Amino acid sequence: MSVSSLLLNFLPVALRGETRIFVGYRPYEQETLEELRQEFGQSHVFKRNYEDNTILEIPVITGAEPLSNTSAEEDLAKAPWLWKPLLNAALLRVFAGQREIVHDYPVSVLGNPRSNFIAHSDLPDWIRVLPLLEFDSRTLYGTKQGPRFGLVCNARTRHQLLASCDQLLDIGLSPLGRYVQIELPQKDLRLNPRQLTVGRVASIDGDALILDDHRDGFERVKANEARLTGNLSDFDWCVNSLLPHDGEATLAKARAAISALNQGPGRLNLISQTADYLRTAGLEAVPGVSFELGEWLSSSDAGFPGTEIIDKPTLVFHPSGRPNDTWNERGIKAHGPHDQRTFSPKQLNIAVICQGRYEGQVDRFMGKFLDGMPDVELRNGRKPYDDGFLSRFRLERANVQTFRTTSATRMGYEEACKAALKHAADNGFRWDLAIVQIEEEFKALPGRENPYFASKSMLLRNDVAVQNVRIETMRDADASLIYTMNQISLAAYAKLGGRPWLLSAQQAVTHELVIGLGSHTEQKSRFDESVRYVGITTVFSSDGGYHLSERTGVVRFEEYARELTDTLTRTIERVRREDNWKNTDRVRLVFHAFKQIKNIEAEAIKDAVEALDLENVVFAFVHVVERHPFLIFDRNQQGLPQWQKDPSKRKGALGPSRGVHIKLGDFESLVVFAGVNELKQAAHGMPRACLLKLHRHSTFTDMTYLARQAFDFTAHSWRVMTPEPFPITIKYSDLIAERLAGLKEIESWDDDAVRFRNIGRAPWFL
Repeated sequence: MSVSSLLLNFLPVALRGETRIFVGYRPYEQETLEELRQEFGQSHVFKRNYEDNTILEIPVITGAEPLSNTSAEEDLAKAPWLWKPLLNAALLRVFAGQREIVHDYPVSVLGNPRSNFIAHSDLPDWIRVLPLLEFDSRTLYGTKQGPRFGLVCNARTRHQLLASCDQLLDIGLSPLGRYVQIELPQKDLRLNPRQLTVGRVASIDGDALILDDHRDGFERVKANEARLTGNLSDFDWCVNSLLPHDGEATLAKARAAISALNQGPGRLNLISQTADYLRTAGLEAVPGVSFELGEWLSSSDAGFPGTEIIDKPTLVFHPSGRPNDTWNERGIKAHGPHDQRTFSPKQLNIAVICQGRYEGQVDRFMGKFLDGMPDVELRNGRKPYDDGFLSRFRLERANVQTFRTTSATRMGYEEACKAALKHAADNGFRWDLAIVQIEEEFKALPGRENPYFASKSMLLRNDVAVQNVRIETMRDADASLIYTMNQISLAAYAKLGGRPWLLSAQQAVTHELVIGLGSHTEQKSRFDESVRYVGITTVFSSDGGYHLSERTGVVRFEEYARELTDTLTRTIERVRREDNWKNTDRVRLVFHAFKQIKNIEAEAIKDAVEALDLENVVFAFVHVVERHPFLIFDRNQQGLPQWQKDPSKRKGALGPSRGVHIKLGDFESLVVFAGVNELKQAAHGMPRACLLKLHRHSTFTDMTYLARQAFDFTAHSWRVMTPEPFPITIKYSDLIAERLAGLKEIESWDDDAVRFRNIGRAPWFL
């Protein structure tokens, strides 16, 4: 792939006109700033100046003057830090009265109601799916021409059910059992009212809705003041209720239209039309000074940020470093796992836990899992799972025994697990692995009733690795099952403590640890206080490869900073002892975080490490951001597969390929971790890059190195054969937090199972 055909959804912005204006000043007070914005927000822009702690007042409409008695002349051309709020205000003035404005920062507006994606002659106009256009202003610092200010445009869709609940009741649609929302006025009357979800309808009392799971103070609301939330479940229910014969067909047609917008050509076309409109609409910064929008920033422009295609990482399948490969499936089938000479035991004891009614299907699945599916061949001649678990990982014939549950309940699964553990104890051996058959519907059960968590809890507490497999997966057609088998076999081997491969690391004089932070939020009901758990994974380099640390943990969000410093201290002490570090050796610590690390947290981590008497330590705090406004288009990408004659059915058209790295500046990079080839189908839209943001307190600031390293970690997953959409430092941490949060719902669970026992030395959470 070439980087010469890329477009960024970034419109360079310049000022035109007489840029010298008078600006008012007054001492800063937060209450005063809020009052000024509320009363004069349509005629002035107010911004806090942190340098002298004042409030700046900029008149933005004809006839307006500074409100303060103190004013001074300012040249906007030399004050680019004022362009962002002025452009934001100009967008609001352009769209006010023309489109429905949903948010004021970043400015978000709904498309024309005539662009409704769902259409049927019998559907009322209060059922809508409209484009939602989002505008964010950014400054790029990674260009050869210096900082460039511009407007970033994006487009998605929003589902709306605008009828009030009394209107629904009048046409025979009851909101019982569904969540409802009310409207709250915005301070800026140009904006649509804010939607606040208040509760779930338990009963109806005249013209009032009685709510059960509700916000404080909202036990009941008037039916004519409430409406459904517009989530996909409510939306589909409304359409199917109103169109009993044509509902599904109408929804399918709407989904196809939404999919077309979310794909590269549709999205680029819509934001390009929007950019054309803004160029003619007259975006005025202040009277006599206008914003001029350029063309989409292209990699053929001299001002495009530095760009590269990151090479696929090399995976090592032998302790000597050879042989190796860039494709995990090919490498492991050809050479076996990295630790095949040392892995023990070779003859596994495997317990199978399943419901009796599915025993035959499970038994057949186990045969395919262990011995492979050599008869399943792709059109290109490849056989992804012809070898099977035993052959692939160089294992001997396994001892497999099945234990049936008495029911599809927590109690039934616990009884089967007890029987398996008792059998092993009575016969003087231990189970190495348990394959537990579960069901899709278990996901909807509370943790304390869930057979998934109950069986996992009991087996992990007894040092048995667990691999759960849904019965629905076991029933998949062989053409699909071969791919799932690849993932299951890989994860099972890793849970056993095996090391399928390692990353090849460049020789360096610096010791390096990479620490990942991920999170999982638990909420018992819609309005209960949510609890966020943080998972910690340590990945470290040693002897030319990256390894998982021996211990993983999870804590509440409020406690994570202290737990992180404790974990880091233990890990550094262990690694420095094993690798014989000297106090004067150079050490690099890289943190991959799900959130922006605060200044106080960064300082606490640095203080904890410096207390270990290491004299030469550098830090990099990297925030891995999933939600951001940037899009990358590749004009040469026609979509895959190429043999598909209908371009609308090709996946990833105009999307970027895996490995594209655009360095936006010294502290920001866009990296495509999963590209066109990694998309499952065209309906999934276009690939999105992740934004990597480096904390300003970092003392190691090589953003190119950090971007390449993060990319390498997406190929180092022992959970799936395909690249992960995030570095495993983040992905594994998310999984740890999610699994442990669920296990804590089982009253007999003991965190010490993964903290101090052998099972915790392996990635049991995959």
